Amino acid sequence: MLQRCLLLGFCLILGTVASPVAAQRGSSLISRSEANRFGLERMWFTRVQFDRARGRVEHVRQHVSSKYGYTVHEVLSPRGRSVITDRDLDRFGVPLGKEGAEKQANRLVQQLTRSGIEAELKTQVLPEITIYVVSDSAVVQAIDGETGRTRWSTIVGNARFPTDAPGANDDFVAIVNGTNLYVLNQATGGIAWRRQTQGAPGAGPAVSDERVFVPMIGGTIEAYDVTDGRQPPWVFQSRGRAVVQPAIAGSAVAWPTDKGDLYVANANRTGIRYRLETSQQIVARPTPMPPNRIVVVSTDGYVYCIHEGSGSLLWRFSTGEPIVKPAVAIDDALFVVTDDDNLFRLSAETGFEQWWAPRIREVVSASKDRLYCLGDTGRLTIFDMKTGGRLGSLSTEQLDIRMVNYATDRIFLGSSTGVIQCLREVEAEWPTIRSGGLEEKPAAEKDPAAAVEPPANDEPAPAAADPFGAFGTEPAAGAPASTADPFADPFGSP
Repeated sequence: MLQRCLLLGFCLILGTVASPVAAQRGSSLISRSEANRFGLERMWFTRVQFDRARGRVEHVRQHVSSKYGYTVHEVLSPRGRSVITDRDLDRFGVPLGKEGAEKQANRLVQQLTRSGIEAELKTQVLPEITIYVVSDSAVVQAIDGETGRTRWSTIVGNARFPTDAPGANDDFVAIVNGTNLYVLNQATGGIAWRRQTQGAPGAGPAVSDERVFVPMIGGTIEAYDVTDGRQPPWVFQSRGRAVVQPAIAGSAVAWPTDKGDLYVANANRTGIRYRLETSQQIVARPTPMPPNRIVVVSTDGYVYCIHEGSGSLLWRFSTGEPIVKPAVAIDDALFVVTDDDNLFRLSAETGFEQWWAPRIREVVSASKDRLYCLGDTGRLTIFDMKTGGRLGSLSTEQLDIRMVNYATDRIFLGSSTGVIQCLREVEAEWPTIRSGGLEEKPAAEKDPAAAVEPPANDEPAPAAADPFGAFGTEPAAGAPASTADPFADPFGSP
């Protein structure tokens, strides 16, 4: 009896000590107090709707709409601030809508004015931001990027087949499950159409305004009409295997192959524009840099910046180390992380190095003054955007899902077991939109024929050059980047 009592007491003590540790290890949320220490707050968190015993989160992608948005009315007065949006619900649980929100805001201003209180009305239109989460059990869930509300959740294809990263435009979401391409309505999640691809897909699709581009292991790209999957696809042939998700850059689509080539084709009409050769494999997705540049990184250690229309080399930068993660373009800066966990900030315009930081694995997001990265120990590390000085770090070791966000200033983190959370800086009530958004598209995007612009310095693009011919030799290695002519013999061996 005594032995049983001692054993029970020992188990109780062990459980008391171990419980907080286990709870801490199992936590998927950054505490509010920890976030507030660094001027952050958690906007929302949500759980992805799938069976955690049978699946894990595989991909998280964001889309900022250029077509759909919502209106925010702010009524400012000495009594405080009131916010009314067209997404707010009336007393019957129905969204106010654009007209209803405007009437309610004006009514509030009138009430304050009649009471002798000076009131000011500010109105802004924000784009619709959607987070698409895909599990390895073929569950696709659309989440409102600002509220965390689930818009819809659906299952595509067979849970036993691999499901690649999604691609989206303002109206559709494309998913590859096994060898089947599914195109979903972005508003409802309903399947618009489905068809089997001709080849074996090597990665997730990219979606332009008119086409869905699916890369194939055999090296081809199959481009389907986004509204009608019954039409035969365009087929672009490339050398090597295409196992990286393509990227839409203005009026172009770009994809790399394992032969070290980057191909750039027209996104909304047939024809490959040019090919960039590097000396080693390209395993990272190309990075569009509006208005007319594309950046690609290679395992040869170089960062290449080319003109989207002509393919002219604008600049290149050597890190001296393999690069396997995509470059991240934020405002006038380009951030590159090498395979040896070194972070470089480069000038997006010239490619000159501005600062460097060690022990960084990935860029996560950025605000106006801060850069948020994942350190080599798994902690969220904060840098001063301009100087590269370290401002602190948060414990995020238990979070194995990070979405690289170059489009807004929000921080999206989560766990593969299905918890997704969004952080923001305390003063950033409304998102800063860097990519996408409700803006008029450039003329080049409306008219593909106008997409090819002359390179910098008004030098005309070489019209007669064969984009698949041999490239020349770059100036001697070691020459300063500022003295090399970026338009002569751009892609030769270093």
